[in-house]
This record gives sequence, C-alpha cells and structure tokens, in this order.
Amino acid sequence: MSILSSFFQALAYPSYLLIHYYTYIIFAAVILSWLEAFNVLNTYNSTVRLICDTIKRLTEPYFAFFRKFIPAAGMVDFSPLIGLIALYFLQTFIPNLLLQLARMTS
Repeated sequence: MSILSSFFQALAYPSYLLIHYYTYIIFAAVILSWLEAFNVLNTYNSTVRLICDTIKRLTEPYFAFFRKFIPAAGMVDFSPLIGLIALYFLQTFIPNLLLQLARMTS
C-alpha cells in the first residue's frame, strides 16, 4: 500500500465527521434564528450573543452561496434546507471518492 493510498484512506472518515458535525451547526443556526425571531432569546446576554455570533459566522458564508441562486420566499429562507441537502450528498460522496482514490493508488 502506498503512502498516498494511506493518506486518502486516513482522510475519508475525518471528512465524513467534519460534514456530519457541520450539519448540527446548521440545525443550531436555524433553531437560533427562530428563537431570535420570536424574541425567546435574550441577545443582550453576552454568552448568548457570543454563541449566536459564532454560529452565524460559521454558517452565513455557506448560506450566502445558496442565496445567490435561491431567493427568499417572503419571510422564509430556503438556503439552510438546500445547504443541508448538499451536505448530505457530500457526506456520502467525499469519503467514497477518497476511498476510491485510495484503491486506485494502491
């Protein structure tokens, strides 16, 4: 087994986990946006504000990519939904691609 093959195999599972945990961050962003919209969260609290800002900074660039193609329908933003669908596709595609590359280089 070559070094390159081992490298691709070693990247397969961490890439899967990275995408998997990012889906949780997207769910958290959606829930936080709902809580902010209904004034359930106290955004004057520094801890809550820090958590909200961190999650927004992690998700907004990803959502902005999909907002270019899919405009909001009234007050509903479909970019998180389309982003989740894309992530579920990538969660299967990228690790399988890395494993195929590992088999090809061995």
